[in-house]
This record gives sequence, structure tokens and C-alpha cells, in this order.
Amino acid sequence: MSDDVIGTVVQRTQPVRHPFYVNTGIGMHAGLGQQNYRDEPDKTPSSQIPLTRDKSSTTSRLLTMQEIHSIVDKDTLSELRAIMKDRRDRRKIIQQRHLKKKQKMAEDLVHSIPKLRNEIEQLQLRRLSLRERLPTENVWFTAIEYFRDFQYGLPVLATSQTLVSEFLSATMAPDLDIGARSGIEALTKSWRIFAHAFPGGHIQLESLRQLTSFCLVATTRTSVTLTKQTLQYLFHRLADGSEANSKRRENIFARLLDQRIVMCGSVRFDWDDTSKRVIGLYTHVDMLSPMLTLLGNLEDVSFVFSGALITPDGDFSTKKANEPWRE
Repeated sequence: MSDDVIGTVVQRTQPVRHPFYVNTGIGMHAGLGQQNYRDEPDKTPSSQIPLTRDKSSTTSRLLTMQEIHSIVDKDTLSELRAIMKDRRDRRKIIQQRHLKKKQKMAEDLVHSIPKLRNEIEQLQLRRLSLRERLPTENVWFTAIEYFRDFQYGLPVLATSQTLVSEFLSATMAPDLDIGARSGIEALTKSWRIFAHAFPGGHIQLESLRQLTSFCLVATTRTSVTLTKQTLQYLFHRLADGSEANSKRRENIFARLLDQRIVMCGSVRFDWDDTSKRVIGLYTHVDMLSPMLTLLGNLEDVSFVFSGALITPDGDFSTKKANEPWRE
């Protein structure tokens, strides 16, 4: 083959990798199509980046698609498009796999709920069988079991509610005095209100102290969150949609919303040694102090508790309460 023929052969360029970068100090594809843009600046479109062989510059940037079209041949451009399509397809496959994995995880969690509920009920039954072996004719035992059963309010599961009902029937007098009301049913309703008003509430037993042989006092710490549901359910003035006091109501609501408060309290157990049951159960919870801390003045505290379902000492007005758990 003669030198003239060899001289017309264009050297095959290396496959172009995506993304394209241009270095303003190094020319790219300068020999492509035997055209040198440095020698023919008048033919360089304004959208293209002038390429130079000055190696002192090191600034790089991504090329635009218009620039790529102007400096590569059709074969290279087709290869680039194939690479980009392959990457898009791979990303799509990865996203689909990730989505399927998340869906499977959610399905597994849903399927595990009945199993967990069954395990909880089995544990509750096992605890009941162990409790039946302990001496029940004791105010100390009754107080400890009372806080264990109601530490999160009234249990949700039907089996647990049955166990709690049996415990109350076995340890509390039918005409149990709880302050403004009496009876086991009134006590149970108060716990239903607590569970509805404070879904994440927790009552922690701090100490037990025996005042007399027939009187035991427990100190407690109750932690609750003032959610939107809590504020609207317990404090009717904050749920009032009237124009009167609307700005004040909105301001108070904003200051209380989603606040976690801790209330110190006490519970007194009066014991009847003849019937071996609790005849008096008196609960006091200091809700006034944390509310005063949040609102900063007694006027706003008084506004909140006016007509409320709960008193500053933590007592529920069961006559005012609606019963959404029955709906």
C-alpha cells in the first residue's frame, strides 16, 4: 500500500466514555475527520468550547449534548447512546428491585402482626397462671399488680382486658370508692378515657409506703404527650371553632401541641382486712405544674381547664366524656 493511500486513512478513535468532560488545556478528538478547530476558528459554532493544547490549564467541565454532537462521529454517538440507555435500564431494574424489597418487607410486617398478638396473649396467660400461685390477700400485692396492669392505661387486647377485669373483681370491692364516683365500672371507664386521651402514656410506680396496716400510698410519675387528639378531646375550649378568643386559642394550642409532660402523683389504697379487698382507691396527679410551665401564666391555664374533661389534679369527668371506643 502506497504512502498516499496510507496518508488518507483516519486513525480509529478510542470509544468515548460517558459522561464527557472537556479540559480547556487539552484538545479532544483534534484529528477526528482531519479537522483542527484551533486552525479554523471561524467554523467553530458559538456553542462549542474552543479546544487548545495548552497543558498548563487543568479546568474541566461536563460537555453539553450540543458540543458532543459537534465533535464525535455517528458511530461514537451511537455507542454513547447505547451506554446511556444501558445505564438507564440498569437503574430502572435496581429501583424495581428496591421497591419489591420494600413491598415484601411491608407484607411480612403485616403478616407478623397476628402472630405477635397471639404470642402476647400466650404470655399474658402464662403471667396469669404465675400470679394465681402468689398470695392475693395482701394490699402490697394488689398495689403492685394494679400498676403492672395499668402502666399503659387499659390494655387493648381482648384477652388482656379479660385478665384485668378478673383482677379488679378479685381485689376490689364492688362499691369501691374512687372519690367523686364509685364502683369498678367507674374505675374502668376512667382508664378507658386515659387510654384514648393519652395513647402513648406511661405510668411508672416510684415507691410504696404503708401509712397504717390498712392504708398504702404509692408515688407515681406519669408521662404523656399532648397530641392534637389529646388537646381536642380533653380540652373543649381548644377544640371550639367559634370566632370568640380564636387568636388566644390558636396561640395556646400551638404552645401545647406535641409537648411531652411528666406529672408527679400519688395513689392511696384503703384495704379491708375482712373482705381482703381494696375499698378505697384515691388518685391524684399534678397536671397543673407542667401546664403552668408550658403556658407561663395562670390565666391561660385557667382558660384551658375551663370546661375540660380533666381537672388540674388529673381526675376525669366521666359524665362529660363521649365514648369513641364504642363507635
